[in-house]
Amino acid sequence: MFLKNTLVFLVSLTLIACVSESENSESSSASVNETFDFTGMIANYADEVIIPSYQNFSDEIKALNAPSGPITTYCNSIGQANEALDLETAQIAWRSAMTTWQEAETILVGPALDNSGQLRNKIYSFFSNAPLSACAIDQAVVLAQDPQFDITTRSNNQRGIDTLEYLLFNDDITHNCPAQIVETQNWNALSIQDRVNQRCDFAKIIVDDLEDSSENLVNAWAPIGNNFRSTFIDPKNISTSFESLSDALFYIELEAKDAKLGIPTGINNGCSELTCIESVESSYSDSGLENIKANLNGFKNALTGINGLGFDDIVAAKGFSSVTQEFLSNVTKAINLIDSMDDTLLEQVQQIENSGSDTDCLNSQANPEGVQTVPVCSLHGYLKRISDSLRTEFITIVDVDLPTR
Repeated sequence: MFLKNTLVFLVSLTLIACVSESENSESSSASVNETFDFTGMIANYADEVIIPSYQNFSDEIKALNAPSGPITTYCNSIGQANEALDLETAQIAWRSAMTTWQEAETILVGPALDNSGQLRNKIYSFFSNAPLSACAIDQAVVLAQDPQFDITTRSNNQRGIDTLEYLLFNDDITHNCPAQIVETQNWNALSIQDRVNQRCDFAKIIVDDLEDSSENLVNAWAPIGNNFRSTFIDPKNISTSFESLSDALFYIELEAKDAKLGIPTGINNGCSELTCIESVESSYSDSGLENIKANLNGFKNALTGINGLGFDDIVAAKGFSSVTQEFLSNVTKAINLIDSMDDTLLEQVQQIENSGSDTDCLNSQANPEGVQTVPVCSLHGYLKRISDSLRTEFITIVDVDLPTR
């Protein structure tokens, strides 16, 4: 996708391409492509954005899973006076780790997406072909009492940070399986404390598995590990690496706008009803809006490269800094709107459903600054502005194609 015209590497390893139909624009773009340090930009994304985001997530999971960490402390306090407080501490730690992952999700490239996203889906299965299954988790909780239980043999719909959410936040301790499921047939007859203990036993297995997966992701990039970093920044692979980075920017459209907001609110055609409340992300912790806020922060990092060379510098070099400023303005407006909301995403979707009409939602979406009757629909409007700019100004200026996914 990167630079649609023929790529030519000079001795200096800089990149030249013609990106405009007009002679003046062609000359200007060629000049930028001759002088811009694309190799340095790719290295900056690896060293300052991608690898640190994975390392931060790994560190948070390690802290969550430490011998004296929040999960073990909570499990040890079940049935004691401080159980509720220790559970709350574990939930706070989970929220922090989830926020870190949601930022990392916005710039997933390389090993995380290999083999149809196998490693990503072990960490978080929401966008996989096998998203979280409450019944599958309930079965695994029972099966995990067997000393021979092996989490690595289980489907992704009962692994990862979303499974840990279910175990920590779902206060309904009855199972969610049909009566014919053998593993859970005696579950509801157990004492409350036994059921809570068994769920906590499984939570420890899950966070152990999460620690392994997060370490594998860090190791995949590490110079002392599998060293995908070297492949990613190799001048011979600049085109592929640039393509993967530009594709990653569209997470804000395809995942955040369409899947996380558009489908639950009924704005997106993927929902055939007035709303699809069952599609709300992180429904057990009711942290869907916090996830989208993290996605917006991650998008900003993916656009700018944080403090180093990024897409914004290409846009500026071609004389269109106002486009970047508009991106950042809409990101700020969206985050400020989230911070101002009194009701969660789950609550607002339920309010749309209860109203029996999508009129207020669609009006809020069409005019996010002027009409905020349904704030999450206004939020969709801001994300649509970002997505529309990506699909028009951004791909034209940077000279890339839309993702094929």
